[in-house]
Amino acid sequence: MKVKPEARMNQTRCMKIAADLIKGDTDSAALFLAENPTSIDKNGTWENVVAKLCYTAKLITDSRATIVQPVFAVFNEAGNVKLPFAAFSSMAIIDCAGYGECGKWCYSKTAWRHPNAWGRQVANSMLLRSEAGRKLVTEAFHKLKSPILRLYVDGDFHSRENLQFWMDLIKTRPEIQVYGYSKSWVEFIALKLAGYEWPANYTLNLSSGSRHDDTLRQIMATLPVTRGEFIAVPVARHHMTSKAYQSKRNDGFAEYSKNVRQSAGKRVFVCAGKCGDCLPDGTHACGSRRFDGVTIAIGVH
Repeated sequence: MKVKPEARMNQTRCMKIAADLIKGDTDSAALFLAENPTSIDKNGTWENVVAKLCYTAKLITDSRATIVQPVFAVFNEAGNVKLPFAAFSSMAIIDCAGYGECGKWCYSKTAWRHPNAWGRQVANSMLLRSEAGRKLVTEAFHKLKSPILRLYVDGDFHSRENLQFWMDLIKTRPEIQVYGYSKSWVEFIALKLAGYEWPANYTLNLSSGSRHDDTLRQIMATLPVTRGEFIAVPVARHHMTSKAYQSKRNDGFAEYSKNVRQSAGKRVFVCAGKCGDCLPDGTHACGSRRFDGVTIAIGVH
């Protein structure tokens, strides 16, 4: 039977099914599977991924069930071509407590073209909202071999409780250097006001595009974990289409960097595109306390 075009996935449907599953509601996912009865057993198809997420939702909500292993790897330990470190993601937008204008150009949405990438985001969001799921995340964290972890490539700390869960967990492995970007400033400030003791091995970049005002940004700048700001600025479109922004070794990167600095309107360190490629020693500015107070900038893409 030919599948109707409207039955396939798009960003709106990705958001709807993800939001429902994260709340424990499988109705919209079940509807999708009913419209698309084929390929459920074929790894990597939308049907297969949605079916796995429904299975996870059932286990999470069934107090008698035991989740032995998550349907997707919690961490992407191998990273990718732009990120040579271990990485963790959850559902973009839905888990981003402080997102603002960045929602219009969120790069995470482009990953939703790939069922497994979207599925990993949704699965992790589901795990973080249950005791059984957080136990699996904890077990996976303790098995990490990478000395560096980027926490939240996609998504963000969705609540104060979620933030404290991660900060407490990071403290248990001081040998791992964890860094990330966040707009969940209200959640951070709530922990600050409660007198929370932050992990020494976590580095925070204040991400631009949030819904918060400059007063909160100034408070965030006083946190001991805060390195500085990471901002996205508009640049000429041809820098994006030519992929000049993806690596400082690419043709056109020098011109792109000049455009970023002009757009930022101040002195900034231009992101080299590939993490671990911006400094001579193979480290990265976003995770280095040597760059405290330095604004790092990238072109909106």
